[in-house]
Amino acid sequence: MRPKLHKYAPLAVLLACPLLTSCAPPDAGATGMTLDAQGRPTAVVAWCPGKAPDTIIIAAVDDDSEPRIVLEAPGKFPGRTIQVPITDPPAGWRVTPPSPSLKPHLVYHAYAPVTGSDYTARGPRFSLARLRGNGQILRQRYDEKTDRDVDIYIGMDELVRTANDYC
Repeated sequence: MRPKLHKYAPLAVLLACPLLTSCAPPDAGATGMTLDAQGRPTAVVAWCPGKAPDTIIIAAVDDDSEPRIVLEAPGKFPGRTIQVPITDPPAGWRVTPPSPSLKPHLVYHAYAPVTGSDYTARGPRFSLARLRGNGQILRQRYDEKTDRDVDIYIGMDELVRTANDYC
């Protein structure tokens, strides 16, 4: 006779997964951060065909007391790229908290998950001081010499190429 599974066994597996393996969702695009022409912090997302995100999440790194900023589009993002000012998203977007702001002394992480799938468009860790304008999009690249991620600034074409590498 087969033993009965506890009713919470599937949940336990899901919660233990990140502790046992690298259960990060697969990439289906790339997210970067920049300042738009008005100087607003702006998420820039590029994605694989058929894997358009519909949400951008900005979360403080190492500060659980700071609420996550969740920007939800009215549907899947159109096209293959989008730029969304974090503090002033387009009309029709649902934002939590309602009037988001970024604190200058905190470091944040940006990403754009694909709702209803295991895919995401991972982005950089950033602070407001590290953002630039004029089309310079902040990303990170692993540096073997220092054994850590370092800031790089790329243009939209390179962000799209990076996203395409995941397709």
